[in-house]
Amino acid sequence: MRTPGNHREAGARRAERNARAARSRRADGREGWRDRLHSPQTLKQLVVLAGLFAAALLVIQLPHAPLGVHKGETTTYPIIARADFDYVDEAVTSDARDLAAYRVPGVYRPTTQPITAVKDSLLALVVAVKGAETVDQVDETLRTAWGVDAELFDAIQKALGPSASPGGSAEAGAEAENLARVQEAVARAADALADPASLAILSEQDHQRASDRGKDSRDVYAKLPSGLLPEGLKPLQDHELTLTVLLADGEREIPLQNVLVQTQTGILRDRVVSLVEGPLGTVLGNGAVKRLSGGIAVRIGPTLLFQAAETENRRAEARRRIEPIRIPWKKNTTLVQAGTIIGDEHLRLLAQESSAYQAGLGWLRKALVWVGAAAALALVLALESAAISRFQPNVARSTARSLILGLLCLVVLGGSKLAAQANWPLAFSTFLLTTAALVVTVAYNPRFALGLAWTLALLVTLAIQGDFGWLLTALVGTATAVLALGEINNRSKLIKVGLLAGLGFFLTANALAFWRLEYSAAKWWPLLRMSLEYGASGVSAGFVMLGLLPGIERAFGIVTNISLLELCDVNQPALKRLAIEAPGTYAHSLLLGTLAEAAAEAVGANGLLARVGAYFHDIGKVDKPRYFVENFQNQEQPHDNLTPPMSRLVIMSHVKDGLEMADRLGLPPPIRNFIAEHHGTTLVEYFFREAQRQHAEEGGEAPLEADYRYPGPKPRSPETAIVMLADTVEGATRSLKEPTAPKFQATVHEMIMKRLLDGQLDESGLTLSDLHRIEEALTKTLASVYHGRVPYLSEEPSDAQVQEPARDAGERSHGTLDGGHE
Repeated sequence: MRTPGNHREAGARRAERNARAARSRRADGREGWRDRLHSPQTLKQLVVLAGLFAAALLVIQLPHAPLGVHKGETTTYPIIARADFDYVDEAVTSDARDLAAYRVPGVYRPTTQPITAVKDSLLALVVAVKGAETVDQVDETLRTAWGVDAELFDAIQKALGPSASPGGSAEAGAEAENLARVQEAVARAADALADPASLAILSEQDHQRASDRGKDSRDVYAKLPSGLLPEGLKPLQDHELTLTVLLADGEREIPLQNVLVQTQTGILRDRVVSLVEGPLGTVLGNGAVKRLSGGIAVRIGPTLLFQAAETENRRAEARRRIEPIRIPWKKNTTLVQAGTIIGDEHLRLLAQESSAYQAGLGWLRKALVWVGAAAALALVLALESAAISRFQPNVARSTARSLILGLLCLVVLGGSKLAAQANWPLAFSTFLLTTAALVVTVAYNPRFALGLAWTLALLVTLAIQGDFGWLLTALVGTATAVLALGEINNRSKLIKVGLLAGLGFFLTANALAFWRLEYSAAKWWPLLRMSLEYGASGVSAGFVMLGLLPGIERAFGIVTNISLLELCDVNQPALKRLAIEAPGTYAHSLLLGTLAEAAAEAVGANGLLARVGAYFHDIGKVDKPRYFVENFQNQEQPHDNLTPPMSRLVIMSHVKDGLEMADRLGLPPPIRNFIAEHHGTTLVEYFFREAQRQHAEEGGEAPLEADYRYPGPKPRSPETAIVMLADTVEGATRSLKEPTAPKFQATVHEMIMKRLLDGQLDESGLTLSDLHRIEEALTKTLASVYHGRVPYLSEEPSDAQVQEPARDAGERSHGTLDGGHE
C-alpha cells in the first residue's frame, strides 16, 4: 500500500509529465491559443461576447446620450451652452395657447322649451278664464301659478269680449274671434321672448364660466414674458366678452353684458315687460301685462344651452394655431447656475441644448463619439471576460450560463438607460444593479458577484452619464448587499440584506452631500428625498429577490439552503417511500448524511448540501430493495439465483433508476449529481471476481472489467466526492468485528486511498490536505456512532456473541453488493 508521501511524489511526477506534454503540444502548435481560439466552444463564447458588446453599445448610444445630470441633483458647477439654439419653452407655449383658447367665446345653442312651456300655460289660463263665471271657478293650479285675482280675471274677461259672460247675446263667431285674437297675442309675445338677441338667459354656472374667461386670460397674460407673444394675442377685457349662439341662419355673437341669469328675477321681469307689452298690452292692457310678466319671469328658464364639445374643438384649434414660443440662447451663456437643484424645466432646457449641439457636429466627430464609446466598452468587457475565464471557468465553458449573465447585464443597462431618458430617479438604476448583484451572488459566489456588479456599475455609468457620486454610491451599496448575503438559511435573510444595502446607499449619498456642502436650509428636503430613494432601492431589491429566488434556482441549476432545508425533511414522499420499502437503505442514507455533513464542514464545503445529497443518493434502490444487502432479511441471498452479469446489472441499475425518479420528483441538478456520481466509475468488485472465478472454472468468454464499472461520471464537486468516500467507508466499517477507533482509522484511510489511486477524485477539486481532514472527520464520526457500551452485570453472552460466524472470501457486505470495498 502506498503511503501519503509516496502518493504525493507520484502525483508530482504525473503533474510534471503533464506539464511537459502540454509544453510539447504548444511547441508543436497543435493545442496552442490558436487552436483554442478555433475550438467550437471558444467560438460560441466569442459570439455571445460580440452580441453583448453590440447590444450594450446600442443601449449606451441610442437614441441619444443622456444629459449627465438628473432630476433632484444639485449642480456643483455652472452648465454652459455649447451652441446657439432656440429653446422651446413648453411652459410659456402652454400659457400662450391657453390665452388663445380663452379668447374663443363659448358656443351655445338656443332652446325654445322654456318659452313653449310659458306659452302653453298662459293659453291654458285664457281658456280657463273663458269658461269661468268668477275667479274662484278658475282651476286652482293655474290661479295659484299666475296669481290670478279679480282684477286680472276681469282684464282677461274683457279681452275675450261680452260674449264670454254667461247669458251674453254675442254670437258664437264673435266669441271665437275674440279668443283667437287673445291667443295670437300670446303667440306673438312668445316669439318675442324666444329671440336670443332680445332675451338671452343662462344658468348661473354657465354665466360664471363665461365671465371668468376674462379674468383667467388676464392672469395668464401676467405670467408671460413680454415680447414673446404672437401679434394680436392679448388678454380679454370684460366689455369684450361675448357668446357665440348657433342659429338656423348662422352664428350670432351676443355680448355677455346683455345676457341675463335666471336668478336675476327683477331685471328679467323688466326685460319681459318690454318684450311682451306690445303684443299683449293692446289686448289685455298694461296692468294685466305687468302682472303676467312676473309669472313669466319666474317660469322662463335658461334659453341658451352650453355646447361643451363644440367649444373645446374651437379652443383646441386656437391652441394649435399658436406656434411654439422659442427663446434664443447664445453659445457660452450659462444655462444652469452652480448649486441649482435640477428640475423638469432645467432638464428640458439641457435636452434641447444637447440636441442642438449634436445636430451641429460633423459626421467625423459623430463617428469619433461612437468609436470612443465602443473602445471604452470593449476595454471593460475584455477585462471582465478575462477575469471570468480565470476565476470562474465554469461560466466561460457554458454558453447557456454566459447567455443568462449577458441578458441580465442587458436588462440592467437597458432599464437604467430607459429610466435616465424618462428622467426617473437615479435610485432605479441602483435598484436594478443591486438586484443583479444579489442574483449572481446566489447563483455563484460573492467574489464573482462583486466583480461583475462593479463592472456593470461602470457600464451603467457610461449609459446614464452618471457622475462620481452615483458611481461611489452604487459601489458601496452593491458591495454591502453582496458581502452581507452569505448563506440563505431563511427568507428573512433577503429582507435584512436589502435593509443593509439600503442603509449603505443612504449613508453614502448623505456623506457625499455633506462633503460637497450641498445641504442648506432651502435644499435639505430634495437631498434627503434623494437619499431616501437610494435607501428604498436597496430595500426593494431584497423584497424582489424573495420572488425571484425560485426562478434563479431553476435558471442556474442551483439550490439554496432554503431549498435544501425543505428537501432534508424526512417527510418528503421519496424518503417516506424509501423508509417503508427499503428500511435498510433509508437507515444507511440517514447515517451517511451525518458522516458526509461532518466531513464536508471539515474542509469548508457545503455540509447541508452533502447531507441532503446523501439522503437522496440511493433512492433508486426502492424499485429492487431486496437485492441490496442492507435490506436482506432472514439470511436471504437473492443473488444466489442470478449469474454475475445479471447481478451486476441489478446492482448498477439503481443509479439509472434513481436519476429517473429524480426527474419525476423534480429534484434540482445539484441533488441529481449525487445520484449519478456517488459511485463514479468504480468497479463492482465482488461480481467481477465471481465472473472471473466462473470463467476459470467453466471457461467461456472472459469478463471485461469495463463492463463491471459504473458509468459515472466521477465526482465533480467536493460534496459528491465526500458522499462517495462516506458511502465506501460506511459499508466497510459496518462489517468490522471489533469496531474500535484504530480499526476505524485504518479502514477509513484504506478506503480513501483506494478511491484516490483509482482516479475517482481527479475531478472533485479536493486536495491531499482536504483528504486528511476528511479522514479525521469520518473516523471521529464513526467512532461516535459505533461507540462501545459497557454490558450490564446480569447480561450473559448469547450464542451468536460467543460463536462468531465464520466469514469466507465470498462474504457479501453492503459495500460488496453496492460497488463498495472488497
